[in-house]
Amino acid sequence: MFERQRKIIEQTGSKLHRSHLIAIGIGVAIGLWFISGLFGGSNGDINEMTAAERDAANAIVPQVRVVTSTATARQGTVAIRGRTAAKRAVEVRAETQGTVSELPVEKGARVKAGEVLCGINLDARDAQLAEAKAMARQRQLEYDASRQLAEKGYRAPTAAAASRAAHDAAQARLKQMEIAVAQTRLVAPFDGIFDDRRVEVGDYLRVGDVCGLVVELDPLLVIGQVSEDRVSALRIGLPGRARLITGETAEGTVSFVAKTADPATRTFRVELEVANPDFGMRAGITAEIIVPGDEVQAHRIPSSVIALDDKGVIGVRTVDKDSRVKFNAIQLVDDTPDGLWVSGLPHTVTLITVGQDYVIEGQKVEAMPTAQLGAGL
Repeated sequence: MFERQRKIIEQTGSKLHRSHLIAIGIGVAIGLWFISGLFGGSNGDINEMTAAERDAANAIVPQVRVVTSTATARQGTVAIRGRTAAKRAVEVRAETQGTVSELPVEKGARVKAGEVLCGINLDARDAQLAEAKAMARQRQLEYDASRQLAEKGYRAPTAAAASRAAHDAAQARLKQMEIAVAQTRLVAPFDGIFDDRRVEVGDYLRVGDVCGLVVELDPLLVIGQVSEDRVSALRIGLPGRARLITGETAEGTVSFVAKTADPATRTFRVELEVANPDFGMRAGITAEIIVPGDEVQAHRIPSSVIALDDKGVIGVRTVDKDSRVKFNAIQLVDDTPDGLWVSGLPHTVTLITVGQDYVIEGQKVEAMPTAQLGAGL
């Protein structure tokens, strides 16, 4: 009985011993594999793996749609974003004080130069003017009589000079009163629109208070800022076109190009003067100034092919003779309903039209020709 139990124990111990050996063997194998991965590899092995991965990636050649474009002569343009503005805008201010007695012009009405906008009560000015006129007449008669007597030798030259001084003083007083009376009539300084009225009948105006705003809208100005790399293409007298956000367009002439840049933006102010006889175009509307430039070789491309590189430069992706992707920076020449005219590309170029957003520069691609530009791209 005891012998049988001993044999059972020996057999069990043998099984446990073999299990332990197997577990230890597996653990040693895993440890050796892990250690060899950390310390056994070299930098050259990593580089070889990266190259292999790169080769594997390049083995999958993506397909892109391309079209061959040839540059043609195109009249260049300078496009400037800006806004419309009144040629002149003046706040008509009181030069004398008094109560507003009349407002003969309604707000928003057209006015002619010299037309009364606001009238101020004359108060005592009317009587003072009449007094000044009477005194001026009296001094004139006295001076004439004194001068004649002096010429005949019946009066001393000093008496004639005193009469002349009194006459001149009376004339000066008359002029002062005429100006004081005229200042009670606040008039339009030029032809335009009485765009804003600041007072009502009965209001009291002091010297410097505003009666209203007069703006000149014919001609109308379109004002923009041009970058320093394009300002040299502009000069006074060049023809231009204004395109308003409202859809209105107008032809005009460049009337001003600043000689000094805005210190904050390093841009130069440009003004285009356009005719606006019916005052249909308003001031303050977003607009674009388009001025013709020099003739350049340009390509017409759809706006959908425009891309940006890692530095934010605007361009397009093309395919070279080795079927590799290349990024080309471009400059906008003109924006038309049929597409964008751009320069900066070779005379003939294979342009990627579909798939340009999924490839990178230097990548090998399979170029699939498509329809010509403008045919449904």
